[in-house]
Parts: sequence; C-alpha cells; structure tokens
Amino acid sequence: MRTRSPSFLRASLLLGALGAGCGGASPASVPPRLELPVPPGPVAPHVAAVHHDAGAFDALRDRALGELLADEPSNARDLGLHEYDGKVAPVSKADLAARVARLQGLAGELAQVAQGSRAGMSDDETLDLEELESWVGLDLFELVDRDAPRTLPQFYDELFSVNVYLDRDYAPIEERAKKLTDQEEAALAQVGHVRENLAPPLSKPVAEVAARDLAGYATYLRGDVTKVMGKVGDEPQRQRFARANEALAKAASDLGVWMKKEAARGDQSHVLGPERYAKLLRVQEGLTMPLADFDRMNEENLAANKKAYEELASHVKDPWVREQDLFPAATRIIKDARDFIVARKIVTLATDDMPIVRETPPYERWNSASIEMSGPFEKTRSAFYQLTIPDRSWPAKERQAYLGTLGDLVSTTVHETFPGHFVQGRWAERAPTRVQKAFGNYAFVEGWAHYTEQMMIDEGFLKDDPANRLAMLRGALLRNCRFAASVGIHTRGMTVEQAEKRFVDDCHQARSEAHEQAVRGTFDPGYFAYTLGKLQILKLRDEAKAKLGAAFSLQRFHDALLAHGAPPVALIHDRVLRDLAAAR
Repeated sequence: MRTRSPSFLRASLLLGALGAGCGGASPASVPPRLELPVPPGPVAPHVAAVHHDAGAFDALRDRALGELLADEPSNARDLGLHEYDGKVAPVSKADLAARVARLQGLAGELAQVAQGSRAGMSDDETLDLEELESWVGLDLFELVDRDAPRTLPQFYDELFSVNVYLDRDYAPIEERAKKLTDQEEAALAQVGHVRENLAPPLSKPVAEVAARDLAGYATYLRGDVTKVMGKVGDEPQRQRFARANEALAKAASDLGVWMKKEAARGDQSHVLGPERYAKLLRVQEGLTMPLADFDRMNEENLAANKKAYEELASHVKDPWVREQDLFPAATRIIKDARDFIVARKIVTLATDDMPIVRETPPYERWNSASIEMSGPFEKTRSAFYQLTIPDRSWPAKERQAYLGTLGDLVSTTVHETFPGHFVQGRWAERAPTRVQKAFGNYAFVEGWAHYTEQMMIDEGFLKDDPANRLAMLRGALLRNCRFAASVGIHTRGMTVEQAEKRFVDDCHQARSEAHEQAVRGTFDPGYFAYTLGKLQILKLRDEAKAKLGAAFSLQRFHDALLAHGAPPVALIHDRVLRDLAAAR
C-alpha cells in the first residue's frame, strides 16, 4: 500500500504535535542545510478573509495535485497514473531549489484559501484542502527542515526503483519495457547529483542501511530486472535496455561502495530532536499533544498488551507453519476472513475480486509478505497476496523462524487482505475526489490494517484457537516497541542498542529481528504509525458507540471511516461521527 509521505520513504510519517520543553534528550547536532538559492518566502502569509470561489479552488486543487505528483512520479505510477511512466524527479541543486520555491508558493495559496471564508466549501473541498496542505507541508519539511537531499541517501531511492513495470500488468510487457528503459536513462542523467548533494559525515546507521540497499538495487537490476525485461522487444530495444540497465546497476553499486566507506565514519545526525520532531508531527496530522502524553498513550497500551501476552503464553503454544502448508493455509484464511466479514457484517466490501496468493516474485523477495495491488486510478484491477519462501540454503531453524507460526500467518493475512490493506485499497477507488484517492496517510493506512488484526480476533474470528490471539498480541507488541523507539531515538537520546534491548525485553521479539527493527527507527521515525493509527481508530469507535448507543453498527462505522480514502483520522473525526448520526 502506498502512503503519503516524504518521497524518500513512503512510510516516514508521524502524528500529533509535542508541547514545548517536552523530552529530556539533547539532540544530535543538526548539519547545516543544503545551500539552495531559494527566497525564504512565508509558508502561511497573513491574508484578509475572502469569499469561497468554487471555480478558483477547483483550478488550484487540480494544479496543486498535478505539481505534487510531477515531483514524485514513482508515487503517481503506484497510484495507477501511467502518464508518469518513464520519468524521475530532477535532483540537481537548481531543480531542488525550484521545487522548494514552488512548494512555498503552493503553501501560500492554500493558506490563503484556508484563512478565508469556508462558508461555501463542501466537506470534500475542505478535506481536499487539508490533505493538500499536509502533503505540501511534509514535502517542505523533508526538503528544508530535514534537509533530506543533503543528509539522507534514501531520498534518491526513486532513481533505482523500477519494480512497478514488473509488478503491474497494466500494459503489454513490450510497452512497459520501453518505459522502464526511459526511466533508467532519465535516472542516469540525475544520478551524478547524488554525491554532489550528500554532505558527509552522514548518520552511521542510515548510511549502513543505504549501502546495503544500494548493493541490493545493483543485484536486483542485474538479476531479476534483466531476467524479466532483457529479452523483451526488438534488438535495438534490447540493446538500449542492456546499456541503460547495466549503467544504472553500476551507479548503484558504486554509490553503495562509497556509502559503506562513509558509514565507517558516520555520526548520529539522524536524530531529529524535539523541535523538528514536533514540526513533523504537526504538519502531518495537525494534532497538538505534549510529548509526555504522546509517549504515555503507547506505554500504557504496551503494558496492557505485554500483560495479556505473557498470561496467554504461559499456557498457549503457537505452532509453526510448515512450508508445504503455507500457500494452502493462506488461501484458506483469506476465504475464511472474507466469509466472516460478510456473515458478521464487519465492513462493506467495495468490490467482489479477491487477491491471488502467490510466491513473491524474485525481484521482491526482500519482503516476507506483501499485497501487490492496482492503485485507485488503475484501469485494470489486479491483486496478489505475496508470501516469500526462505532461501533453501539457510539452516532449517532460520527457515522455520522466517516462515513464522500459524497465528502469525493469520495476523499477516488479515492485515494484508481482509479486511486490511486490500479492503481499504479497494475503498480508495470509490473516494469522491482525486485528492482523496491519491492521498494515503501512514497512520491511517497502517493503523487500519493493524487495527483489523485486533478487531477480527475481538469479534470472534477463528476463536477456537487461542494461539491466534497470542500471535496478534505479539504483533501488537512489535508495533508498540516501534513507537517507543521512535520517541526515544529522536527526542530522548536513546541509542540503537538501547532500542534493540526494548524490543527483546519488553516486546518479546527475537534478538535477530530486534536489531533491524531498532535501526529502522533511525531513518523511519514515523513507524509508530501502526500503533498510533490503531489507537486513534479504537478511540473514535468508542466515541461513536457512546454517541449512538444501541444504534451503533460496526459495519456502518467502518464504512464511514473508509469512505474518504485514507486521510489522517483527525481530519475526518467529526465528519465520521456526523455521518453516523445522520444515518441512525
């Protein structure tokens, strides 16, 4: 699933805002910003109130969305907008400066509408405006406050990412091969700017991850991409592809070698510190919350989940899934979950199609499980629930740990398919506006999928086997510790080693996985979105129950929640309650 986030990392979103003076850490020193020749220009100038002009707003909304998508063609392609095929965003200093200036201009125009009279605006116009403001604010934070072009190698991942041409069967493979080659050639014209822009010393853990990822891109391009696309088309096309693909693979490999050297002398500059953390939270969700309250919300949930897990684990064992049973079991769980949703009236299903279970294709085997599905603008629907078979060269114990337990498979399947990402993604096709179709808030998307893991168990799905609840609780603890690591690393001076210890000691995660989870927090501070989104949805559901009483319906609540795409929950909180009250 795609989420609206900074371009270097779709999953890098946060929630809320922190009060001044919160947190006890001294943040790492912040490197000087990339010197871009951009006039400072106010983001939200003071303007006199103006009456709403629907035609003017429509024009602004369409232009803003077009400019934002043009800045991130990979996001547009994932949404199913293939007029952006073959393109990458330019990343020279001059191009980045122009992008900042354009975003500042958009921010000012949107602020003028927001500060003017909204009396004539519809609910959907208001939501579109708020989502666009969030989108622009996040991009400006990435480029200016976080200084991603200078400090974060992951900002440039789009130059090497071509998987959409392999994953999506939206056009004949010959056409996709040509567009893939167009993109690789466009990327080669930009890749030289990466080392021009990045300014060592870089964050040590971030650079270590980047070095590994760049080496992976090189392997992926030379291996899986070549296998799929190398023989497609006529001889001139094959030669053109071979030249561009190998040149891009070499560029990725060379950058990976350089990044590995930089990691050896890296620092801790990934730390946002309270002020930048607070700003990111504010522009993403528009909520204000003291850090102590923000942290406490998670810690209380963690303690409750830990207690429930340990009590259940004392007498319940979760059996391992056997490799030969993996695909049949996943297929059965999908059907059982769908049938349960329909029978219990959990949520309306927006379409009749179902994801097909398949082994993860060679070019995506870095991920143990995923949903690969057409975007909301795609003309041809497709959906695959992908499960990865571990490398047969691994020791048997490692292979079994990678496959997980039957309870893990239940939680993962619910999260990815019914009623998780797949259901939410199909509802996004029905969102009333293009902005609502295109925008995906991290906390909503992952929060919804994580919420459904608990909700389905609470509603009685597969209730005869308590191991399913045990696995659900273990998954919840993983997300709790992500939340704790984010707050700790970025506002309280927590080290990666200290975060790793929390994953093991407090959240019952395997030591082998704990390190990777802790490191993720250095470059993905928003990975607390899973827990945060889930808690937001549970709180809103409790409010709806209290307001509606006997008239409350779980199906109507879920339908009202999903009806607007995937915005921050805060932006639709009142509207969901209002819509439910009107329908009682």
